[in-house]
Amino acid sequence: MDDRDRLAKRLREAGCSKADLDRASAEGRLPTLAVEYALGSASVYTLTGVAQASKLDTGFLRELFQAMGRPSAARGERVFTDDDVEVARVVRGFLDAGLPRAEMLEVGRVLSLGMSHAAEAVRRVMGDALLRSGDSEFTVALRYAEAVDRLAPLAPSLLSSEFRAHLRDGIRSHLVTEAEREAGALDGTREVAVAFADLVDYTRLGESLDPEDVGRIAGRLAQIAATAAKRPVTLVKTIGDAAMFVSPDAEAMIDTLGTVVRNVECERDDFPAVRVGVAYGPATNRSGDWFGATVNLASRLANASKPGRISATEEIRVRAPQEDWKRTRRLRSLKGISDRQKLFSLAVDERRLKKS
Repeated sequence: MDDRDRLAKRLREAGCSKADLDRASAEGRLPTLAVEYALGSASVYTLTGVAQASKLDTGFLRELFQAMGRPSAARGERVFTDDDVEVARVVRGFLDAGLPRAEMLEVGRVLSLGMSHAAEAVRRVMGDALLRSGDSEFTVALRYAEAVDRLAPLAPSLLSSEFRAHLRDGIRSHLVTEAEREAGALDGTREVAVAFADLVDYTRLGESLDPEDVGRIAGRLAQIAATAAKRPVTLVKTIGDAAMFVSPDAEAMIDTLGTVVRNVECERDDFPAVRVGVAYGPATNRSGDWFGATVNLASRLANASKPGRISATEEIRVRAPQEDWKRTRRLRSLKGISDRQKLFSLAVDERRLKKS
């Protein structure tokens, strides 16, 4: 039995009709179809069906699924799966435990974003690892489906462990204050150091490099940022040419930023330089991201910084006094910031010589 016959047999046993098989083959998406069936959960439920199975009203359920990136189904359209029913039942359990509906929608949005990034990373790794030169579409489809058979059972354990680890870290680092106990709610605003590390001329690279090379540079920056961040510094996110960090400890933040700059300098000649800005003050944490004037100021500082240097506010200099800060000669005006700023600059190579 060749790969085509094996694939057809596998799909038929999973419930795929000959018409669906022929259509997928004509459209060149047999590998996709094989993985879909390997992952299970055929689309058999309408929105009303999911609502009845989970005991949630359809209005809230539609909002929830839209927040989570699921299909916006027409009336009577069967686009939902057993997995969607299970998600709806879990959410129903959270609501029954007393969590507010609006906050559950926000949790859904954040979870969906995180899961989509994780799924894309796994898809890319599997795709690169499993493809062989000269493969037929039937061979690729079988190999993908068989890989899903082996790996899919491992995913729930991995995701569950990672979720618990991040939840533990978050609870450990954010103690409930007396004011929060009296108010009966957590205060998302804290005094923190916020920093951005931006690659210089990253946008211009897109005009001279292949998209794969531009993506490689962005991926390498993400690796450098993740490796450099040591507790209590947190890597909040990376967005193409920039990485954002937050820390309650300014000195730890400066150590992390120095590591980022030095590691970027050690990259290949075609890797862009990095410029860094850091500020200290109140910022609000919402769904894992940070907002407020301090965040805006740190971003503007990065834009105005020179390559290979860390630009900082006076609040940072005061909290990291052992560094060789050099004050700018005059108050600086920054785009989008109303007040002129007293700024300080730190050359990372000077820190390296000092500590070596």
